[in-house]
Amino acid sequence: MINFDLAALRTLVAIADQETFARAGDAVHRTQAAVSQQMRRLEDQLGLTLFERSGRTKELTPSGRKLVDYGRRMLALQEETLAALHAVSSSGPVRLGSPADIADTVLPEMLRQFARANPALSLVIHVGRSPDLMELLKKGAVDLTISTRLDDSRPHFLLRSSPIVWIAANDFRVEPGKPLPLVLADEPSIFRKIALDALERIGQPWHERYTAPGLAGIRAAVAAGLGITARSIEALTPDLRVVGDADGLPPLGSIRYYLYQRDDAVPEAAKNLYRLMAARG
Repeated sequence: MINFDLAALRTLVAIADQETFARAGDAVHRTQAAVSQQMRRLEDQLGLTLFERSGRTKELTPSGRKLVDYGRRMLALQEETLAALHAVSSSGPVRLGSPADIADTVLPEMLRQFARANPALSLVIHVGRSPDLMELLKKGAVDLTISTRLDDSRPHFLLRSSPIVWIAANDFRVEPGKPLPLVLADEPSIFRKIALDALERIGQPWHERYTAPGLAGIRAAVAAGLGITARSIEALTPDLRVVGDADGLPPLGSIRYYLYQRDDAVPEAAKNLYRLMAARG
Protein backbone atom coordinates (compact mmCIF):
# COMPACT_ATOMS: atom_id res chain seq x y z
CA MET A 1 0.00 0.00 0.00
CA ILE A 2 1.27 3.48 -0.90
CA ASN A 3 1.10 6.14 1.80
CA PHE A 4 1.17 9.55 0.18
CA ASP A 5 3.62 12.09 1.55
CA LEU A 6 1.48 15.23 1.89
CA ALA A 7 4.60 17.41 1.96
CA ALA A 8 5.61 15.99 -1.44
CA LEU A 9 2.11 16.60 -2.79
CA ARG A 10 2.25 20.18 -1.52
CA THR A 11 5.53 20.63 -3.40
CA LEU A 12 4.07 19.06 -6.55
CA VAL A 13 1.12 21.48 -6.43
CA ALA A 14 3.56 24.37 -5.90
CA ILE A 15 5.48 23.31 -9.03
CA ALA A 16 2.23 23.31 -11.01
CA ASP A 17 1.35 26.78 -9.70
CA GLN A 18 4.81 28.39 -9.87
CA GLU A 19 5.85 26.65 -13.14
CA THR A 20 9.51 26.13 -12.13
CA PHE A 21 11.25 24.06 -9.48
CA ALA A 22 13.12 27.16 -8.24
CA ARG A 23 9.99 29.25 -7.63
CA ALA A 24 8.21 26.23 -6.15
CA GLY A 25 11.13 25.86 -3.74
CA ASP A 26 10.60 29.45 -2.57
CA ALA A 27 6.90 28.76 -2.05
CA VAL A 28 7.45 25.65 0.10
CA HIS A 29 10.67 26.89 1.74
CA ARG A 30 12.99 24.28 0.18
CA THR A 31 16.04 24.52 -2.04
CA GLN A 32 15.69 23.65 -5.72
CA ALA A 33 17.84 20.56 -5.12
CA ALA A 34 15.58 19.44 -2.27
CA VAL A 35 12.51 19.90 -4.50
CA SER A 36 14.09 17.76 -7.26
CA GLN A 37 14.98 15.05 -4.76
CA GLN A 38 11.48 15.09 -3.31
CA MET A 39 9.93 14.67 -6.77
CA ARG A 40 12.29 11.79 -7.64
CA ARG A 41 11.25 9.98 -4.46
CA LEU A 42 7.60 10.53 -5.32
CA GLU A 43 8.12 9.11 -8.82
CA ASP A 44 9.95 6.09 -7.40
CA GLN A 45 7.19 5.54 -4.85
CA LEU A 46 4.47 5.61 -7.50
CA GLY A 47 6.43 3.93 -10.30
CA LEU A 48 5.34 6.75 -12.62
CA THR A 49 7.01 9.53 -14.57
CA LEU A 50 5.56 12.84 -13.35
CA PHE A 51 7.78 15.19 -15.38
CA GLU A 52 9.19 15.27 -18.89
CA ARG A 53 11.84 17.58 -20.26
CA SER A 54 10.76 20.30 -22.69
CA GLY A 55 13.79 22.27 -23.84
CA ARG A 56 15.54 23.56 -20.72
CA THR A 57 12.50 23.12 -18.49
CA LYS A 58 10.47 20.24 -17.10
CA GLU A 59 6.75 19.91 -17.69
CA LEU A 60 4.14 17.72 -16.01
CA THR A 61 3.20 14.50 -17.77
CA PRO A 62 -0.50 13.51 -18.01
CA SER A 63 0.06 11.38 -14.87
CA GLY A 64 1.65 14.38 -13.16
CA ARG A 65 -1.26 16.67 -14.01
CA LYS A 66 -3.76 14.09 -12.75
CA LEU A 67 -1.84 13.75 -9.48
CA VAL A 68 -1.81 17.55 -9.09
CA ASP A 69 -5.63 17.57 -9.27
CA TYR A 70 -5.93 14.83 -6.65
CA GLY A 71 -3.19 16.45 -4.57
CA ARG A 72 -5.13 19.71 -4.36
CA ARG A 73 -8.17 17.81 -3.10
CA MET A 74 -6.15 15.83 -0.55
CA LEU A 75 -4.44 18.96 0.80
CA ALA A 76 -7.76 20.78 1.02
CA LEU A 77 -9.23 17.84 2.94
CA GLN A 78 -6.26 17.90 5.30
CA GLU A 79 -6.83 21.58 6.03
CA GLU A 80 -10.55 21.07 6.52
CA THR A 81 -9.87 18.17 8.90
CA LEU A 82 -7.42 20.21 10.96
CA ALA A 83 -9.87 23.10 11.10
CA ALA A 84 -12.68 20.82 12.26
CA LEU A 85 -10.52 19.20 14.94
CA HIS A 86 -9.41 22.58 16.27
CA ALA A 87 -12.73 24.36 15.98
CA VAL A 88 -12.23 28.06 16.60
CA SER A 89 -14.06 29.43 19.61
CA SER A 90 -16.89 31.91 19.00
CA SER A 91 -16.07 33.85 22.17
CA GLY A 92 -15.19 36.93 20.13
CA PRO A 93 -13.73 38.13 16.83
CA VAL A 94 -10.12 37.43 15.95
CA ARG A 95 -8.40 40.66 14.93
CA LEU A 96 -5.99 39.86 12.10
CA GLY A 97 -3.61 42.30 10.42
CA SER A 98 -2.48 41.80 6.82
CA PRO A 99 -0.57 43.70 4.12
CA ALA A 100 -2.77 44.64 1.17
CA ASP A 101 -1.11 42.34 -1.38
CA ILE A 102 -1.78 39.32 0.86
CA ALA A 103 -5.21 40.44 2.08
CA ASP A 104 -6.84 40.41 -1.36
CA THR A 105 -5.02 37.43 -2.89
CA VAL A 106 -3.57 34.78 -0.58
CA LEU A 107 -5.53 35.37 2.62
CA PRO A 108 -9.07 34.61 1.31
CA GLU A 109 -8.10 31.15 0.07
CA MET A 110 -6.06 30.55 3.21
CA LEU A 111 -9.07 31.24 5.44
CA ARG A 112 -11.75 29.64 3.28
CA GLN A 113 -11.19 26.10 4.56
CA PHE A 114 -11.04 27.25 8.17
CA ALA A 115 -14.26 29.23 7.88
CA ARG A 116 -16.14 26.38 6.21
CA ALA A 117 -15.24 24.00 9.04
CA ASN A 118 -15.78 26.71 11.68
CA PRO A 119 -19.03 28.59 11.00
CA ALA A 120 -18.53 30.47 14.29
CA LEU A 121 -15.19 31.93 13.15
CA SER A 122 -15.43 35.72 13.37
CA LEU A 123 -12.65 37.80 11.85
CA VAL A 124 -11.87 41.49 11.77
CA ILE A 125 -9.21 42.21 9.13
CA HIS A 126 -6.93 45.24 9.50
CA VAL A 127 -5.18 46.00 6.20
CA GLY A 128 -2.03 48.10 6.37
CA ARG A 129 1.71 48.29 5.98
CA SER A 130 3.95 45.79 7.70
CA PRO A 131 5.65 48.25 10.13
CA ASP A 132 2.27 49.76 11.08
CA LEU A 133 0.79 46.30 11.63
CA MET A 134 3.67 45.35 13.91
CA GLU A 135 2.94 48.47 15.97
CA LEU A 136 -0.74 47.46 16.22
CA LEU A 137 0.37 44.03 17.43
CA LYS A 138 2.68 45.57 20.01
CA LYS A 139 -0.15 47.78 21.30
CA GLY A 140 -2.60 44.85 21.45
CA ALA A 141 -4.84 46.35 18.75
CA VAL A 142 -4.62 43.11 16.71
CA ASP A 143 -4.28 39.51 17.93
CA LEU A 144 -2.37 38.19 14.91
CA THR A 145 -0.68 39.86 12.01
CA ILE A 146 1.05 38.96 8.77
CA SER A 147 4.16 41.06 8.19
CA THR A 148 7.32 41.17 6.10
CA ARG A 149 9.26 42.41 9.14
CA LEU A 150 11.27 39.82 11.08
CA ASP A 151 11.00 40.13 14.86
CA ASP A 152 12.40 37.19 16.83
CA SER A 153 11.19 38.64 20.12
CA ARG A 154 7.60 37.44 19.68
CA PRO A 155 5.90 34.19 18.54
CA HIS A 156 5.93 33.81 14.76
CA PHE A 157 6.52 31.41 11.87
CA LEU A 158 7.30 31.76 8.17
CA LEU A 159 3.93 31.77 6.43
CA ARG A 160 4.93 32.24 2.80
CA SER A 161 7.79 33.20 0.53
CA SER A 162 6.88 34.96 -2.73
CA PRO A 163 8.96 36.11 -5.72
CA ILE A 164 9.33 39.88 -6.14
CA VAL A 165 8.92 41.00 -9.75
CA TRP A 166 8.95 44.15 -11.83
CA ILE A 167 5.34 44.92 -12.82
CA ALA A 168 4.16 47.14 -15.68
CA ALA A 169 1.03 47.80 -17.73
CA ASN A 170 0.46 45.32 -20.54
CA ASP A 171 1.33 47.95 -23.18
CA PHE A 172 4.22 49.55 -21.29
CA ARG A 173 7.66 49.37 -22.92
CA VAL A 174 10.98 49.96 -21.18
CA GLU A 175 13.05 52.47 -23.21
CA PRO A 176 16.75 51.46 -23.22
CA GLY A 177 19.18 54.19 -22.21
CA LYS A 178 16.55 56.37 -20.57
CA PRO A 179 15.83 56.84 -16.85
CA LEU A 180 13.33 54.26 -15.68
CA PRO A 181 10.00 55.76 -14.55
CA LEU A 182 9.06 54.25 -11.21
CA VAL A 183 5.81 53.97 -9.29
CA LEU A 184 6.73 53.53 -5.63
CA ALA A 185 5.26 53.48 -2.16
CA ASP A 186 6.33 56.28 0.13
CA GLU A 187 8.56 55.53 3.11
CA PRO A 188 8.80 53.18 4.91
CA SER A 189 8.48 50.48 2.25
CA ILE A 190 10.54 47.31 1.89
CA PHE A 191 9.56 47.03 -1.80
CA ARG A 192 10.79 50.57 -2.43
CA LYS A 193 14.15 49.77 -0.83
CA ILE A 194 14.54 46.48 -2.73
CA ALA A 195 13.76 48.17 -6.07
CA LEU A 196 16.12 51.12 -5.59
CA ASP A 197 18.95 48.94 -4.23
CA ALA A 198 18.66 46.62 -7.25
CA LEU A 199 18.76 49.51 -9.75
CA GLU A 200 21.71 51.10 -7.95
CA ARG A 201 23.67 47.82 -8.17
CA ILE A 202 23.50 47.84 -11.98
CA GLY A 203 23.80 51.61 -12.37
CA GLN A 204 20.36 51.98 -13.93
CA PRO A 205 19.15 55.62 -13.86
CA TRP A 206 15.58 56.15 -12.64
CA HIS A 207 13.12 58.84 -11.68
CA GLU A 208 10.14 58.64 -9.33
CA ARG A 209 7.13 59.28 -11.55
CA TYR A 210 4.42 58.56 -8.99
CA THR A 211 4.29 57.96 -5.24
CA ALA A 212 1.36 56.32 -3.48
CA PRO A 213 0.72 55.34 0.14
CA GLY A 214 -0.98 52.03 -0.67
CA LEU A 215 -1.21 49.15 -3.13
CA ALA A 216 -4.45 50.34 -4.76
CA GLY A 217 -2.86 53.63 -5.82
CA ILE A 218 0.29 51.87 -7.03
CA ARG A 219 -1.71 49.44 -9.15
CA ALA A 220 -3.78 52.28 -10.65
CA ALA A 221 -0.70 54.30 -11.59
CA VAL A 222 1.08 51.28 -13.11
CA ALA A 223 -2.05 50.26 -15.04
CA ALA A 224 -2.25 53.84 -16.40
CA GLY A 225 1.26 53.41 -17.82
CA LEU A 226 2.97 55.97 -15.58
CA GLY A 227 5.84 53.61 -14.81
CA ILE A 228 6.82 50.25 -13.35
CA THR A 229 6.93 49.02 -9.79
CA ALA A 230 8.46 46.19 -7.77
CA ARG A 231 6.00 44.08 -5.79
CA SER A 232 5.36 40.47 -4.84
CA ILE A 233 3.89 38.30 -7.59
CA GLU A 234 0.51 38.46 -5.80
CA ALA A 235 0.12 42.09 -6.88
CA LEU A 236 -0.37 41.06 -10.54
CA THR A 237 -3.78 41.65 -12.12
CA PRO A 238 -4.95 40.84 -15.69
CA ASP A 239 -4.12 44.37 -16.91
CA LEU A 240 -0.52 44.11 -15.68
CA ARG A 241 2.47 42.02 -16.75
CA VAL A 242 5.91 41.05 -15.47
CA VAL A 243 8.94 42.72 -17.07
CA GLY A 244 12.49 41.74 -16.27
CA ASP A 245 15.70 40.35 -17.72
CA ALA A 246 14.70 40.86 -21.38
CA ASP A 247 14.22 44.56 -20.59
CA GLY A 248 17.58 44.87 -18.84
CA LEU A 249 16.08 44.90 -15.34
CA PRO A 250 17.83 43.23 -12.39
CA PRO A 251 16.35 40.29 -10.44
CA LEU A 252 14.68 41.17 -7.16
CA GLY A 253 14.71 37.94 -5.16
CA SER A 254 11.81 37.06 -2.93
CA ILE A 255 9.91 38.43 0.05
CA ARG A 256 9.03 36.52 3.22
CA TYR A 257 5.73 36.90 5.03
CA TYR A 258 5.60 35.93 8.70
CA LEU A 259 2.57 35.36 10.90
CA TYR A 260 2.91 36.85 14.38
CA GLN A 261 0.85 36.22 17.49
CA ARG A 262 0.42 38.76 20.25
CA ASP A 263 2.36 37.52 23.25
CA ASP A 264 0.06 38.77 26.01
CA ALA A 265 -3.52 37.73 26.85
CA VAL A 266 -4.20 36.25 23.40
CA PRO A 267 -7.83 35.09 22.96
CA GLU A 268 -8.22 31.32 22.61
CA ALA A 269 -9.79 31.77 19.17
CA ALA A 270 -6.69 33.61 17.97
CA LYS A 271 -4.40 30.90 19.40
CA ASN A 272 -6.38 28.22 17.56
CA LEU A 273 -6.25 30.12 14.29
CA TYR A 274 -2.50 30.65 14.71
CA ARG A 275 -2.02 26.89 15.26
CA LEU A 276 -4.14 26.06 12.23
CA MET A 277 -2.23 28.38 9.94
CA ALA A 278 1.07 27.01 11.28
CA ALA A 279 -0.11 23.44 10.54
CA ARG A 280 -1.14 24.50 7.03
CA GLY A 281 2.32 25.83 6.31
